[in-house]
Amino acid sequence: MIVKHHKTTKIVLSSLLIMHLLLSIASAAQSKYIEIIVNNISRQQLIELTQHGLIIDHVKQESVTVYIPPEQISILDNMGLNYRILSQNRLKINTDGYPSIDQLKQTLQSFESNYPELCQLFEIGKSYEGRPLYFLKISDHVDIEEDEPEVKYISSMHGDEPVGLILCLNLIDDLLTQYNQDTFITELIDNLEIWIMPLMNPDGYVHHQRFNMQDIDLNRNFPDRVNDNNNTTAGRAVEVQHVMNWEFAHSSVLSVNFHGGTAVVNYPYDSDFNPYARYSATPDDKLFREMALSYANLNPTMRNSSSFESGITNGVEWYLVYGGMQDWSYVWMGCMEVTIELDNEKWPVYSKLSQLWDNNREAMFNYFTWALKGIRGIITDSITGEPIHASIQVEKNDFRVYTDPDVGDYHRILLPGVYNLIVSADGYVTQYLTDVQISDGYASRHDIALRPDLNISVSDIINMIQVLSLSKPVPIQYYDINRDGQLELTDVIWAMHYLVSNL
Repeated sequence: MIVKHHKTTKIVLSSLLIMHLLLSIASAAQSKYIEIIVNNISRQQLIELTQHGLIIDHVKQESVTVYIPPEQISILDNMGLNYRILSQNRLKINTDGYPSIDQLKQTLQSFESNYPELCQLFEIGKSYEGRPLYFLKISDHVDIEEDEPEVKYISSMHGDEPVGLILCLNLIDDLLTQYNQDTFITELIDNLEIWIMPLMNPDGYVHHQRFNMQDIDLNRNFPDRVNDNNNTTAGRAVEVQHVMNWEFAHSSVLSVNFHGGTAVVNYPYDSDFNPYARYSATPDDKLFREMALSYANLNPTMRNSSSFESGITNGVEWYLVYGGMQDWSYVWMGCMEVTIELDNEKWPVYSKLSQLWDNNREAMFNYFTWALKGIRGIITDSITGEPIHASIQVEKNDFRVYTDPDVGDYHRILLPGVYNLIVSADGYVTQYLTDVQISDGYASRHDIALRPDLNISVSDIINMIQVLSLSKPVPIQYYDINRDGQLELTDVIWAMHYLVSNL
């Protein structure tokens, strides 16, 4: 371990030697970043590091972890920070018990082969080094698109945080083996479309590092409402692109991404237009807090946390993150997502996983039920009866959820209360639902038929008449029978009579 005490170091190494050592550490890690612990840092200094584009991780009362390119180490010196550089050999990760990528594949394939009526395995793409990214879909009619809310759990965006990987495999196993055995689990599978990705960063997992093999922190690489307001996959990490494309093709309403390094439920927003903000509330802040508490209250470590009140935190209240997945899901995709840190150790010995599963099992199952609350229904075209792509918005709340275009179903999670809702779609007349009563039980159902917006001109009607009659195009002036220079209803009636009589 290389230790740097600002201003108090008795032996001063030349800047050239320090740079050589730092570059050696980064090279050994196959990464352009080195990991540094900064002690006794103020929030003001933390914000300044973030504005420099450095990656901040797990702010604690006494310290913060910073990932920094070696050539930028002078930033810390110029700020007068007390820090220590962590050697890559400081900790030998004990991988005993953790599955290899091949073993993970075999496990997921065995779920699919043993329970084909309940689950399907999808490879949504490959990592930078060519390893598969898997989603397992679980549903009672797994081959059919149903009027059901979609829920997704994603783990290990950071390759050195594999606790969620193991817990997700345990979760899948319980869901499948206990179907038709456990009433609660059966109800979940019968009423939800569940998607689970145990490992989003397989390359980082294999190399025991946070980043993918493009040296990108996946949870800093999504579109961000503050500094990356462009909801496209262009230029992003390949793993992020695959997850975004999957989400573009689906309509998740509830999501969790699992991490490690502390124990807390973190809810949006992670970033704010004011970098000095102490809290950044979404329009659904009260709902997010209740959702976060529902998980933390069932986890004894979180519930009894001495670092986070009730085991939860707002993202900005903890520390700023730009490009996080949970903000992207909420802002652009109409999905309520939280980030759950599962344990104070990022990569604990495998023997500890049994206790961590006991601590999280009930909470992981219970969290699914949020997708069944609020309001739901199907939105169709009032003329054709076909499902349409529409958005549903609570009055005076900018957050929107969207229909699944395959079925037309929507699901808006809400706390009990009375709401006014706005239903809109391109080419349709907006509809308003007033005084909608939401209880604490199953979602209130409101199917909606939207009327096409037929606000077309008289000339449009005449053009349609010509097409329908297969007549040759005639100058519009021909239909202006009273020669007043305007096309009116009487002109249309005359045109229809003329065309019908000459068919």
